[in-house]
Amino acid sequence: MIYEIEYRPRADKDIDKIIDYIRDDLSAPIAAERFFKGLFDKIEQLRLNAHIFAKSTYKDILKYDINARHLIYKGFVIIYSIHDKWVVIHRIIHGSLIKN
Repeated sequence: MIYEIEYRPRADKDIDKIIDYIRDDLSAPIAAERFFKGLFDKIEQLRLNAHIFAKSTYKDILKYDINARHLIYKGFVIIYSIHDKWVVIHRIIHGSLIKN
């Protein structure tokens, strides 16, 4: 099955914040662009492989959806869930913020 990808508004804000930080605070516009492309490519892989990651057991992740899953890209946790033909991206946060 090929899934559609839906980004929750908070996930969009997370991406903007991460890219702004890399580009502006770290003065690394090329790195920001590469990070964005790599993150996008990683999320796009979920179109075909969303089920390969197990349901999470972390409370900090399950608060977004009882069936939430996650994958990691360069230290950031992509929190998502699967609903029918949709992969819903809930948040993209630094792994150090996940406790439990």
